[in-house]
Amino acid sequence: MFPDGEISDVVVIGGGPAGAICALALARAGVDVKLMYWGGYAPGGIELVSGRGRYFIEQYCPDFFSEVVHGIEIHETASLWDTAEPVIFNAMFNPWGAGVAIERSLLDGALRNLASGAGGTIIPDAKVVGVERQHDRWRLIARSSQDAPSNETTSGAGECASYARFIVLATGRVPLPFFDHAPVAESSQIALMTSLQARIAPGHTLYIEGTRSGWWYALPAEKGYFVGFCIERDELKQRQSRLKDFFFQELQSTRLLAPLSAGAFAQRPISGRTAGATMFPTMGGDAWIAVGDATAAPDPLSGTGIEWAIESAQLGADMLLEALQKSEGNVLFDLPRYENAIRQRVAAQEKTAAYHYHRLKEIRETKET
Repeated sequence: MFPDGEISDVVVIGGGPAGAICALALARAGVDVKLMYWGGYAPGGIELVSGRGRYFIEQYCPDFFSEVVHGIEIHETASLWDTAEPVIFNAMFNPWGAGVAIERSLLDGALRNLASGAGGTIIPDAKVVGVERQHDRWRLIARSSQDAPSNETTSGAGECASYARFIVLATGRVPLPFFDHAPVAESSQIALMTSLQARIAPGHTLYIEGTRSGWWYALPAEKGYFVGFCIERDELKQRQSRLKDFFFQELQSTRLLAPLSAGAFAQRPISGRTAGATMFPTMGGDAWIAVGDATAAPDPLSGTGIEWAIESAQLGADMLLEALQKSEGNVLFDLPRYENAIRQRVAAQEKTAAYHYHRLKEIRETKET
């Protein structure tokens, strides 16, 4: 049996946009919710919040991007996929309005603050190292550098125990070993990223360019651009030069991005992150569900990563709230209905990304023949 202690309705594991929005939605509805997150998983860098994602966030906080955290509006997208001239998409044709390029750590922190202000309990620097289920509750052991709150029991040196009726996984592409929750297949792509202190072209523009080796994107930042290069793992392994040299050699062969980065070689180190779409075979189980990238991680080319995190988190929170209101003891969550809704939304997003990858495949086949 578990020791006596206060049991939260929900514990959210993960402090990114999905976890923060899920905790915010539940807290605003009066649910006793805790959010535990460990900063070691924070991705960093610049993220694009699509116009639709921006709309979702501003439903919770209308002045979020004007007063709470500032970013750079993206007014158009210039795309080049082996065409004679770049294709320019003006944000005015987007019914949701302009997207925003924003520092990811600032976005995550601001969303967690909203959840806290709504009544959620935020437990920072908490790495979940143990999960156990018995009867109608979960027992989570987290290792933290913070002092355990007074309503939690101490489990060991530097560890604390929390209790919950329901768990929400918002752990992104990183599955927790305590759940049968691993991606169908590891993504075959890697995104290499860095910040460039380069001259800013007129206007606030997102650049996307396809090449034989992969595809590039550049988001405007405060003093230049945040640049990413998505490439197949196997092709990356075949490079003959240092990673940094390889990155800039490939960058200089682009047509759209090279002029933006002229002379910008003494920059920050190159970092890497898993890219490409990732799908998890299950969205939940006995008294737990996943949200955000822990359900399906969109391809970054679509620019809908943050949008998807928020939409799936809101969907999960709405259905979980419905289950909490109807049940006593065990949370009778309608998992098949949730999974079906998630898969329908994923299928719609995949249609958008499929166009770009089909086009890139045509480019490669043409050049190889």
